[in-house]
Amino acid sequence: MLRFIKVAIMLAVFASCCYPQDAVPKSNQQDAPEIAAKKAVLVDLVARKNNLIAQSDDMASIANSLNGSEFNNAMSISDHAQHGMIYLDAVYWFVGTYDRMQCVEDKNFAKAVLQDRLGFYAHLLDIAVDQTNGHLGLTRVPAVAQQGQRIRDELRAAKVKLDEIAASLN
Repeated sequence: MLRFIKVAIMLAVFASCCYPQDAVPKSNQQDAPEIAAKKAVLVDLVARKNNLIAQSDDMASIANSLNGSEFNNAMSISDHAQHGMIYLDAVYWFVGTYDRMQCVEDKNFAKAVLQDRLGFYAHLLDIAVDQTNGHLGLTRVPAVAQQGQRIRDELRAAKVKLDEIAASLN
């Protein structure tokens, strides 16, 4: 966790130390598609996070009517969705900070950090998918199984999105 905080502070410092006059101006024809693509990435990350929020809330509502191991199972699946939300939120801020950087040298350095974080969070999402699958195998309540599959699929889609973002940086 301390390493995450250090990296976040480092990205914030890099973003604040670059001034617009250091940047090489681009033509307006190139900016529009590039800016639209960057905004689309951020919008997609927020949409995935919001989906996980809604699905986690739904799972918690279902869990309220359960008890014992079924309750624990449903809440464990909901916990995986909440972890996914945290990971996507962290990636959102890393990507947003990186996109706002204008100094080429700092952006190149931050790119390596961003790629590392994207790989790390993609791995954590993959683990959450595997753990969710494990809990799905234990449930006997159809509503928990159905909502758990939605959460698992959203976690998997989020992992794919992080892999796509990392590939676009190469």
